Amino acid sequence: MKANSDRHDQHLPEHQRIADLVDDMEDRLAAEREAKGIAGNASEREQVEQVEPEDQAPE
Repeated sequence: MKANSDRHDQHLPEHQRIADLVDDMEDRLAAEREAKGIAGNASEREQVEQVEPEDQAPE
């Protein structure tokens, strides 16, 4: 796929362009997994209540 030239502007530092590309790829992958109904997608993980272990050290 061709990167969005507005978002991945050549005037940005290389590390920012790479970070933007990775973010876009992660978003596309999450959308694809969700569309296919694959278990364990990001939205399902956000809905799960966090479990604290009983042997957790005090803060």
